[in-house]
Amino acid sequence: MSRKIDNRTYLGYLLQSLNVDDLKQICRDFQIKGFSRFTKVKLIEFILDSIAEEEMSELLNQKELEIVSKSIEVAFDKINGNDRESISGIKIVNPKEHEVELTFKGFNWEVSSFLSITDKNIGNPERDCDCRIGSNMGLCNHFWVGVISSLKQDYFKLKDWTLTVLPKDFEKKVESIVSTTQSVKEENGQSIEYIKLVGEESDDLQFSDLVNKSITVYEGEITAMEKKQQDFQGNITVYYIVSLKKVKIGPRIQKKSDFKEEDIKIIDNLNIRISEKLHDENDLKKGVKLSANGKLMKDNFLKMFIVKNIRKIEIL
Repeated sequence: MSRKIDNRTYLGYLLQSLNVDDLKQICRDFQIKGFSRFTKVKLIEFILDSIAEEEMSELLNQKELEIVSKSIEVAFDKINGNDRESISGIKIVNPKEHEVELTFKGFNWEVSSFLSITDKNIGNPERDCDCRIGSNMGLCNHFWVGVISSLKQDYFKLKDWTLTVLPKDFEKKVESIVSTTQSVKEENGQSIEYIKLVGEESDDLQFSDLVNKSITVYEGEITAMEKKQQDFQGNITVYYIVSLKKVKIGPRIQKKSDFKEEDIKIIDNLNIRISEKLHDENDLKKGVKLSANGKLMKDNFLKMFIVKNIRKIEIL
């Protein structure tokens, strides 16, 4: 691998991923004095100004794979729905220049990221990100989600990647990701292509064609129920999360003649949300089998797929 940028620039990118304590430890390891007074940004500059070229190479050998691997691991967690942030959108804004805009949502925050990888800039891709690491040109996990989505769009070949080392299992993990595109009309009438990434470890894979759609739970056996409360502007709503096993689901149909056996999925486990009223009206307990209609949604707070908007339950 022949990196296109110098060690100082590249090391500056990598060190953005470390916290202040990690950076101070580097100073101790390389016997750099006078580091205690600096904030993170100044501390990184101080380290780069204080070590020789040979020491930069040594530091890269020590830290590069560890830093890159951690960021990539979080990126895959996001794709698999196992991170506190979810991927809320990957938009192709300029196909010719391979420009993608990515948005990520947490409980009460949002992060925007941009990436463009072309033959001309693959050695140091054009990028920008709102997060603390990415805003200083660091190779954040949002950047790596963009890299993975660009790979799946065939915007570049992995053999041409020279910016960083990569974990040994990176290519295999990327191959396991399912990537689809969907054309969506914006308010101005323009059609924009959106990329959706689904990991093999994610529940998104089995629910990908039903999420955010009205579905029928044809059958499911109750394994547990949890009473919950939601406070919105002083109004308390009581509801129940009901866990089901051996669940048979499919798209909701308007008439029986629309039923297609090939549309039916058998899911090991699924959760439904029901109102306190529905709970009280039905004799629900462990082992009871039921059916219901509702909307399948991804609850980013609860970190699960759940069927909501249920108005009626039928005990089987």
